Order: sequence, then C-alpha cells, then structure tokens
Amino acid sequence: MIVFAWHVHHDVLVEPLTGPIEERISYIKRAKARHEIPIRLRLLKPVIGQLPSALLRSGAAYKKAVQAISSALATALAASSRTKRAAWGAECEAWAEYRTTLVNNHEEIEALHRQECPNCPWDGSTIFSPLKG
Repeated sequence: MIVFAWHVHHDVLVEPLTGPIEERISYIKRAKARHEIPIRLRLLKPVIGQLPSALLRSGAAYKKAVQAISSALATALAASSRTKRAAWGAECEAWAEYRTTLVNNHEEIEALHRQECPNCPWDGSTIFSPLKG
C-alpha cells in the first residue's frame, strides 16, 4: 500500500512516501537547518482522507520509478551507465506526471489539506512563508 503524506518536502504539498515516515523524520532531525526542524516535523503527517484517484495512480507510478532508480544506484558499480540513465529518466518522467496531476486536482487536494493541516503556512509553493493566523 502506498502511503501519502503532507509536506514530505518543503516545496511539495503532498506526495507518496518512498520509505517509512520515521526515516524522513530522522533525516530532518540530522540534516535540515535547525530553525526549519520544528515546522517540518509539525507539518509532516500521513494523509488521512481520500485523495483523488488520479493522484493515487500517478503517485504509485512515481514511487515505482523512485524504487527503480534507487535499485540502479544501489548497484551502481554493476549497473551500466545506460541502466542508470534509464532509471533516472523514468523517475523524472514519473515526477513530471505526478506534478501535472497535482495541478489538475489542485482544488480537491487543497480542500483536504485545509481539513487535515489547519493553520498551515503553505502558500502554494513552500511551507516557509509567514504563518497564517
């Protein structure tokens, strides 16, 4: 099952998790700027409600592409350059399709986001905008 989460990255409203959410939390705590950590952790949460089916399909394709590039990179010494380029190209194409699906379903996604993430500073492009009151 694919799990979607709000604010996995500061500049994407919702996306499929490519690993356990605990891994993302750990990464934020060790690698992100100290002043960013509290807001990132507060806003990172699994989606509870129903996302549009087109987004679910697109997210599944994106996650599959991420897994392909991860696999190719994990075996980078054995993988040919062509294999790595193909995997990376598949991920880029899947990400572009996913972003288009986000745009096409913007109103429905934003409505769910307002319900599940009240008082969120998301401004349509980042979580690092002035807090909404």
